[in-house]
Amino acid sequence: MKEFYMTGILLEAEISPQQQHQFEMRYHAATGNFISPGQPVEYQSQNNKWGAELRIYFNDPELAGKFREKGFHVEFHSQAYRSDKFIYRINNNDLWWELIEEHGLRLGMN
Repeated sequence: MKEFYMTGILLEAEISPQQQHQFEMRYHAATGNFISPGQPVEYQSQNNKWGAELRIYFNDPELAGKFREKGFHVEFHSQAYRSDKFIYRINNNDLWWELIEEHGLRLGMN
């Protein structure tokens, strides 16, 4: 992923209450930032989740192609995801953490 610049990416996290502490500690270790559900708004605690659902949203078709070339499943939705703002979505926890830990992205809009 280091061979291309990533901008216009929204990172969102929905975490089960049982996984919150672990998620928050990993995020803090990677970023130095303390978070809690709702702070930022893109981090939510969800009772109906079994673990972590980490999503990546964006609109750049070139970026979508590069993620696909790397083997990631990129979902396309012509009506847009996330309040009609983004047409591409990736649900991949490993990639999400790579973007945080290796590329400096953060929860919310990057």
